[in-house]
Amino acid sequence: MIVYNDKKYNFIEFFNPENGFLIRSNCASSSKNPKMRSFPELLDIGIMGQCHISHLNICKNAGIDCYQKAKNRTSANMSIADYVKIIKEASGKTFQVALGGAGDPNKHKDFKEILKLTREYNIIPNMTTSGMYLTENEISLIKKYCGAVAISFYSRLNLLNFEESNPNTISAIERLVTSKCKTNIHFVLSNRTIEEAIARLEHNLFPEGINAIIFILYKATGFGKTEYVLTSDNPKLQQFLNLINNNTYDFEIGFDTCISPAIIKHCNNIPIESIDVCEAARFSMYIDAELNAYPCSFDCCTNNYKISLKEHSIQEAWESEIFNEFRQKQDLSCKKCSMKSRCSGACGLELCNSIC
Repeated sequence: MIVYNDKKYNFIEFFNPENGFLIRSNCASSSKNPKMRSFPELLDIGIMGQCHISHLNICKNAGIDCYQKAKNRTSANMSIADYVKIIKEASGKTFQVALGGAGDPNKHKDFKEILKLTREYNIIPNMTTSGMYLTENEISLIKKYCGAVAISFYSRLNLLNFEESNPNTISAIERLVTSKCKTNIHFVLSNRTIEEAIARLEHNLFPEGINAIIFILYKATGFGKTEYVLTSDNPKLQQFLNLINNNTYDFEIGFDTCISPAIIKHCNNIPIESIDVCEAARFSMYIDAELNAYPCSFDCCTNNYKISLKEHSIQEAWESEIFNEFRQKQDLSCKKCSMKSRCSGACGLELCNSIC
């Protein structure tokens, strides 16, 4: 168990590196939930500057429009020297890193060294990958070093015969599960996929042996389009949330915090203590392959709140006016909403407000 005592905001965290379980105390001085941390608890590190499978269009064919615009990116992948700079500063303060970026992190030429180095600094590496062209050596490294691996679910289900559109996605999941890697699925929820999500939950049509399904809200950023974003008045959304609220499954179910307002509003069987609010610039930071820091990874195409870590430390970026502007936008939102005290306000990038 790793203990972090945040003296500035007066709370304590307990993190179990074996299973990723985190407990955060209330503020000792007021018994309220802490509004932020002195340093990011989680670093989302985009070590990949480009995507080796973008030409295959597998994400687009699955109705998932890349928020990174990876098909247009030609940036170099993050250098090992830049990664060392990040990890050294984060040591003793950050519990976990999420490896990703424009492409699959397991295709980084220094993948093994990155995973090994992260562990040496007592930080747990996790990662997201498409699973395309996944090698046995990569699976071995994931099993040895990663806390968990998430597969981006780029397979659509034919609702008439229940056939999968992308057997490579299913195969990658099965291979990871067989190798006893803690394997999660990232399933993007949009107007185009919500019906499928309901069918998979109702008929138990996710691959066997997975640890969890993480449902991620589709955003109109990058290649994303506004017309595919879920809205709170969509009856399919309520049907989906009812399934989550009233049933148990053979796997865990999680969400990105963008969906938290809807869960708080509609899922009364889920303990409020298990629901986190938007962590961007409060408990997490995104860093891209060119060493730019953002409050949230979904700002990487708009660059509204970008700050260079070539010129500043992570701590300086965390305490910068740019990050404070983002936090103020969150804090000043939804003043008249009765749920504000529970969900802590609207999306700082205005990408998730339709779900409230």
